[in-house]
Amino acid sequence: MATLAVIYHAFSSRGQFYPATVYLSTSKISLVLLLNMCLVLMLSLWHLVKFVFLGSLREAEVERLNEQAWRELMEILFAITIFRQDFSSGFLPLVVTLLLIKALHWLAQKRVEYIETTPSVSKLSHFRIVSFMGFLLLVDSLFMYSSIRHLIQSRQASVSLFFSFE
Repeated sequence: MATLAVIYHAFSSRGQFYPATVYLSTSKISLVLLLNMCLVLMLSLWHLVKFVFLGSLREAEVERLNEQAWRELMEILFAITIFRQDFSSGFLPLVVTLLLIKALHWLAQKRVEYIETTPSVSKLSHFRIVSFMGFLLLVDSLFMYSSIRHLIQSRQASVSLFFSFE
C-alpha cells in the first residue's frame, strides 16, 4: 500500500513521466519500497508456479530445498565479490531471480526422482512435471538470451557473464 502511495505521489507531484521516474529511481525510500514490492511479487509468482506445477511439497523436497538454497546462496555471494563494480538496483532482483529459478530446478529434480521410485503415479502428475520442465526450459532460455545479449552489447565481462553460466 505504501508503495502505491509513493508511486501516486511521484506521478501527481510531477506532471510528466520522466521526472516522476527520475524521482522514483533517485529517492532512497521509494527505491527500497519498489524493490520490496518486486520481491513480494517474485515470491508470490514463485509460490503460484510451485502450486500449479507441483502442488504441495513433501518433507524431503523441503529439506533438500533448504539445504541447497543455503549452500547456493553462499556460493553466489562469494562469486559476486568479483563483480563489485556492477552492484546496482537491478542486481538484487537478478540474484533473487537466479536463486528462485535454481530452487525450481531442484524441486523438479526431486519430483522426478519421486515419480521414478513410486509404483503408481497418475497421468496428471506426469503431465504436471513435463509441463513444469517445459516451463523451466522456457525461463532458462529467456534468462540466457537476456544475459548473452547484455554481454554482447556491453562488450566487457560483467555480472551477466556470471548469470549466463549459472
